[in-house]
Amino acid sequence: MAIQDLQDRATSIFGTSTNLTIEQLIIDGVRQNPGARAIAAPARLPLTYARLYEHLQDIRTTLNTLGLGVGDRVAIVLPNGPEMATAFLTVAACATSAPLNPAYSAEQFEFYLDDLNAKALIVQSGIDSIVREVAAARNLPIIELTPKLEAEAGIFELSGETHLPPIKPTHSKNEDTALVLHTSGTTVRPKIVPLTQANLYIAADIIKKALELEPNDCCLNVMPLFHVQGLFISILSSIAAGGSVACAPGFDSLQFFDWLQNLQVTWYSSVPTIHQAVLNAATQNNIKNIPKLRFIRSGGAALPRPVMRAIEELFQAPILEGYGMTETGCIITLNPLPPRQRKPGSVGIATGMKLGIMDATGNLLPPHEIGEIVVQGGHVMHGYENNPVANQNSFLNGWFRSGDQGYLDDEGYLFLTGRLKEQINRGGEKIAPREIDDILLEHPAVAQAVAFAVPHPTLGEDLAAAIVLHPNVTITDKELREFVATKLAGFKVPNQILFVEDIPKGSTGKLQRIGLAKKLQKELKTNFVAPRTELETALAQIWAEVLNLQQVGIYDNFFALGGDSLLAVTLFNKIEQKLGYSLPLSTLVPAPTIEQFAAVLSQAKSAVSSSSLVAIHPQGSRPPLFLVHAVWGNVLLYRDFARYLHPEQPVYALQAKGLDGQQAPITDLRQMAANYIQEIRQMQPHGPYYLGGYSFGGIIGFEMAQQLQAQGEEIALVAIFDVSSPGYAKPIPNSHEANFFHLRKLLNLNIQDQLTYVWERLAWHFQIGKMSMFYKFYLRYLKRSLPDLRLLEVASANNKAGKTYIPSIYPDQVTLFRASQQNVGLDVDPELGWGKLAAGGVELYDVPGSHASLISEPHVQVLAKKFQVCLDRAQFKIRGS
Repeated sequence: MAIQDLQDRATSIFGTSTNLTIEQLIIDGVRQNPGARAIAAPARLPLTYARLYEHLQDIRTTLNTLGLGVGDRVAIVLPNGPEMATAFLTVAACATSAPLNPAYSAEQFEFYLDDLNAKALIVQSGIDSIVREVAAARNLPIIELTPKLEAEAGIFELSGETHLPPIKPTHSKNEDTALVLHTSGTTVRPKIVPLTQANLYIAADIIKKALELEPNDCCLNVMPLFHVQGLFISILSSIAAGGSVACAPGFDSLQFFDWLQNLQVTWYSSVPTIHQAVLNAATQNNIKNIPKLRFIRSGGAALPRPVMRAIEELFQAPILEGYGMTETGCIITLNPLPPRQRKPGSVGIATGMKLGIMDATGNLLPPHEIGEIVVQGGHVMHGYENNPVANQNSFLNGWFRSGDQGYLDDEGYLFLTGRLKEQINRGGEKIAPREIDDILLEHPAVAQAVAFAVPHPTLGEDLAAAIVLHPNVTITDKELREFVATKLAGFKVPNQILFVEDIPKGSTGKLQRIGLAKKLQKELKTNFVAPRTELETALAQIWAEVLNLQQVGIYDNFFALGGDSLLAVTLFNKIEQKLGYSLPLSTLVPAPTIEQFAAVLSQAKSAVSSSSLVAIHPQGSRPPLFLVHAVWGNVLLYRDFARYLHPEQPVYALQAKGLDGQQAPITDLRQMAANYIQEIRQMQPHGPYYLGGYSFGGIIGFEMAQQLQAQGEEIALVAIFDVSSPGYAKPIPNSHEANFFHLRKLLNLNIQDQLTYVWERLAWHFQIGKMSMFYKFYLRYLKRSLPDLRLLEVASANNKAGKTYIPSIYPDQVTLFRASQQNVGLDVDPELGWGKLAAGGVELYDVPGSHASLISEPHVQVLAKKFQVCLDRAQFKIRGS
């Protein structure tokens, strides 16, 4: 059939005079190379672009004869294969495609057919399906699709009767609806997503460019063709590139490698569960003849790093992880092909649209700030059908709100932290379960992992995880929890880990999180486990008192229950007073639960360590990092920071003398530094040394570097976390302006932070004796968890040491991590005065947050990532020298 001379494709796909339709996509392929292969299938003749376009015209004629045309919805229930692919393309070009999952139950078909308001249903002749009965009960016309197996792949005939009058042939326009899909509806009623011809055309073009597809590329599609991954990523992008798509009848691990070879495939796209199955098939069947692919795409969920490495090695091709949604019709972000950088843990960069991170009030956030992912572009749907409430909630200031949470780094790479609706509230701590999934999947024994919420009598929600292990592998739930604890904050460690043979999956193979607690209810233990011994009972009572809770179970985590470094001091004081045990605060690092803590006490008796050195993360092959305490003296604040560093990075911290009540605090900063040097040299006799410290600890670390250099040792890194240099003059014109500043700062803090801030100011300016009565007044009348006298004594000693310390010029460079929210009107030097003390200059990094928050979630993640870059560079420089 002769092809009409349609308008040339505009240079910009957003031009109003361009035909942005499915028919135009096929026409573009015909004009480029009419004899090129468009659709392929196992044991079938290939379908060329010219023949596909001719088939489209035939189907248009048949549909028009049946009274169906532009805007009419046609439900399609077909098995995977070339006929399903061409049925989607031709119906979408001539009417509106509404593909449905053939595995739906009768109840599901009833819902979707009623919701779609379809005019007809296409089913394959000779295949019995419950959908026929559902359609007949609704007087919905059934159109039989008969594959012509002797013809090219995808060629079929339609037959049936709709009792609708024939209509004149018409061509779809950009704004006409081409495809109707539903959202997953795991928590609410599924919403209808209508996508226009222009949405599909633009999405196909975006994916083609992002994947750098060429006419000689062939995609093997094993994904269902009732979902965006199969429809858009495999089929539409291949057609947009003038390439081809090989349509398999579904995933078959035994035939997968033969399909790759025989159909001349250059890439494939699937979910992590299929990648794992491919890897297992190659190993178990000892497959040798494995073709080299150009790339592989993965989506739907995070791909475990070990699986990614193994698949890339198997096919000698890079895996590109991405992120997309039904509502956008395509990949929103994608890790680019080499030689451009792919970042593990990231879902890549924007693929051809506007991408942002937004707070709850509609403000776009800067890099590294966590918020909701929002997008703009011609691929985005105009709105949900017949759902004004959802549309009002889903669009803000011209942006589509994804409902997903994440952040962008400085180079525009997107990192997902989870779905907003999946967020777990564990005793007030918000947890993104995807983060837990990613860590669990790093363990070599874990094949699949899904973290999920379970009810808890005290916390409201607790955290559990379902695990599928690799074949012939054994591991205990305790070992897995300990593994997670080395990488994440204590409140993010699952209280329960369930080993299961299979995790429920959706129709596309994506693991299901919502409703998992109900499905695994029989396997879940009771969340609250009462104390079993006299010691556990005593500890539980103390914890409940300190944390202001009614009860505490033996598996409850101190930090998950809302504990922090200040409450830890009160906890240890009460343990000493009531039980007679005097232990360092660092005991909570390896033993944050009642069960673990009781085990430590039963072994420790009343033994007290005089060492200041605390093992925050002792494992790892890299040179150790030594971090110094802040003004309050304890080092629990470094727990989260250490977990976001490289897993092979050992981290030790130096806590102040006097926290245990057995030793007097040190009031001379140089003596502090000398004592700490003596302790670290017992572990690491010689340099190079890597030193750092938050706030007051940065000053001590600076002095330690001075003394070590004087002893002839090499200093590889001195990191200072947001503190002014000693003697740095802050320009406070008069006391009235200073008081106004502090008042304004207090008004912007919550009550607990206000009280902490007050104590910081008092500890810096007064001796302990002058404020003990003031302290008792606050403690008695405000009933708050304020620092106790021992902590204030240490802070006062540190304050005295800081005031009398006069630093020398350091001959090398220091690295300063500066909070972005500085005291407006007080600090004018971006280097906080360190430039005058560091002869080698200051390497400056800005970190989101204030002085108090940059070391806490979520800003500590950014601090750790930027610090890791500096640490890697310093370690590489040492290795290379």
